[in-house]
Amino acid sequence: MSEKEGMWVSMKKIGYILGSILIVAILFVSARISIAASSLENIPQNPYVQQYFKEKTENVSLQENATSETLVDPQLEEKTSIATLTEYYNEDIKVANIIKKYCQDTKLIEETTSLIKNDKINVMHAIQKIYPSVNDLNEKKILVAYLERYARDSKDNVSISFLNKLIQPIKSTNTKKEEDLLKQNKESVNANSAITASSYAGSYSGGAAADWAYNHYNTYSTDYPAFNNPNGSYSDCTNFVSQAMHVGGGMLMQGNWYCYKKNSTYPSPINADQLNYSWSVSDPSPWISVGQFAEFWTPKANVSYYSHDDYVTRHETIYNLPIYRGDSVIFYSGIANWITYPSHAMIISGYDTTNKDFLLSGHSNNRRNYPLLSAIANYSEIEFISY
Repeated sequence: MSEKEGMWVSMKKIGYILGSILIVAILFVSARISIAASSLENIPQNPYVQQYFKEKTENVSLQENATSETLVDPQLEEKTSIATLTEYYNEDIKVANIIKKYCQDTKLIEETTSLIKNDKINVMHAIQKIYPSVNDLNEKKILVAYLERYARDSKDNVSISFLNKLIQPIKSTNTKKEEDLLKQNKESVNANSAITASSYAGSYSGGAAADWAYNHYNTYSTDYPAFNNPNGSYSDCTNFVSQAMHVGGGMLMQGNWYCYKKNSTYPSPINADQLNYSWSVSDPSPWISVGQFAEFWTPKANVSYYSHDDYVTRHETIYNLPIYRGDSVIFYSGIANWITYPSHAMIISGYDTTNKDFLLSGHSNNRRNYPLLSAIANYSEIEFISY
């Protein structure tokens, strides 16, 4: 074989190799899209969940370039997102049924579950009009919850003002002097701080809850369900925060925020049947559901919201607000370019006094004193719930 022929053969081999690599790459991307499309076909006809999968499919390339160290296991967070968006849709259907009693506008009823901002605003304005005529307290609660889900994100001042009148948000400026001293230390503070439960007023010790979370970030109590099975339907993030508040901080179980053990058959339940067989929780449960947790505690605490960019830019100022160890942090994801929904929960377990940032502990993935500035990377906004 001549040298020229040999070079030709080598070039053909290289071409075959490059072609094979290209085919594999195309098949890989196609598989990712097919999986997402398949998931889309298999889910209920819920426009919120459909939109989630649609955006996920469209952003396959962006997901490949996302930060390699994800705060939450992607599969678990997907399950959490689907569960929360399903709760949103089911509750919005209830709102549509209530509106139907007082208004015969078919278009308005359809707009109740629309993803378009102006449609949601129209519905919230209608709620304001019919609200005085609604006598059933449970129906009123459902209508208020609708406003809580969408008024803030819509930035509609009429809806926000009406919501604030209904829930009378807490504006307490009470501070915890011991925690303020810790926040001003020159070094990061963790569970080795000397604050004790007796330093706090009331039934909840934020410092003790923070210490519990710091010390148990990678363990699972047998007194509560452990959602640590990757094939399960649940994430353990909210369950962990609830335990830190109750077991660590002494927060009393109340309302629907409770969890009791029935038996030891399913210590790590992977579905609702196993959960209900071995554990007693409300349905839906603010003890284990991040969406229900936020809805349950928001009216009972001081709450503040910050977009991703706002916190990253102003974290030094926010750090000096009355936000302390033992307070909860809810992370919000988004769909339709304006609707946000809670998809992860953690608890403040320490302070980074150098960078003026909060340190968080939580489950799924297990984290201890993880910087909020890092944790917020892939989320639209955060909510501080201060007790």
